[in-house]
Amino acid sequence: MTYDTIEEAFLFVSSASPFENTAIVRRTTEEVFFSSQMAGYDERPEDAENNDDYLWIPHKNDFDLGKPLVMDFVRDRCPDQIDRVLVIFRRPGA
Repeated sequence: MTYDTIEEAFLFVSSASPFENTAIVRRTTEEVFFSSQMAGYDERPEDAENNDDYLWIPHKNDFDLGKPLVMDFVRDRCPDQIDRVLVIFRRPGA
């Protein structure tokens, strides 16, 4: 499976709100199946739910890459910078 295949599917899933877009990759063929509630199409194979041949692509929010992860990293790796990082997260849009 190529990186490009996974990236394309991930970007599609993450381009909308969670659960609005889905993508599934068939491991054996690298074929990608897309589904979009807003656009009204669903290419997902019927047997994808319980079949290990398929890889469900997560949404970017599934990784929980927000402030708690950053703060854990700062506490572990550079605790002397914690005040500086807290100031950054107080800014709008952080």
